[in-house]
Amino acid sequence: MRALVAIVFALAILASASPRVAADPNALSGHAAISFEATTPQGHIALDGAAAFERSGSLVRVDLTMLTLTDRTKGTSMPGPLPPGGYSIVYDLSSMVYTIWAPSRRVYYSGKATTPAVLPKATPSPSPSATPGSGIGSMLAELKDLRQFTLSLTLSPDKTPIEGHPTTNFDFKFTRQLKGKDPVDVTGRASFADDLGGIPVLVVVDFSSGPAGKMAANLRGSLRDVSEKPPPQTDFLTPSGYTKASSILDVIMIPGLSGSSTP
Repeated sequence: MRALVAIVFALAILASASPRVAADPNALSGHAAISFEATTPQGHIALDGAAAFERSGSLVRVDLTMLTLTDRTKGTSMPGPLPPGGYSIVYDLSSMVYTIWAPSRRVYYSGKATTPAVLPKATPSPSPSATPGSGIGSMLAELKDLRQFTLSLTLSPDKTPIEGHPTTNFDFKFTRQLKGKDPVDVTGRASFADDLGGIPVLVVVDFSSGPAGKMAANLRGSLRDVSEKPPPQTDFLTPSGYTKASSILDVIMIPGLSGSSTP
């Protein structure tokens, strides 16, 4: 599941790219990096990932090339979850068809993404506290327990270029504390490239909670080498000579699950 962090970040950038006037208004390519660190009473861990991405029309390709997990408390690295060469994924935003392959095994799998099944709604039992929209009702019910709440979004005057791109930057801050609980503080900055249709090229988020930041985390996602030049259409084709797998698990090689049916 950790591999999805870098994949989702790259897909979010590509899927939200603003249309531009060009031969292919959606053409985009570059490299993405993501890092995450967390400190808890149990220890300090760090996750680092890297990916290359391309988009042309409705086709998106993400190459997950690096993913490492380090226990900073012990100074040790866990076995890498990626095989040599990582994984490549091509997704068609229109048809929802995806293909994933592993260069190290020369196998691929194709399938179609489906929307989550809608579970039948259970008939609510009569209750004095039952209100339409239980999610909203739950949030409103917590208002009486709020002891602190702030939310701000500020346009920064800082226009420092990032990776050569002029940027528009927003600083955000969120603080929330419930009765009897430690406050939760979230701060960060999002930087959008002015010359790339507003694509976010850097996002930094800091989280802390508990006395003296007993629990803390930092997330940083960035893009580099971003280009609007249309990538070759052959980049979205499965490499020749690869064998089709019967299950996606035969491609991603999940220990103990390979060969089982795709969920």
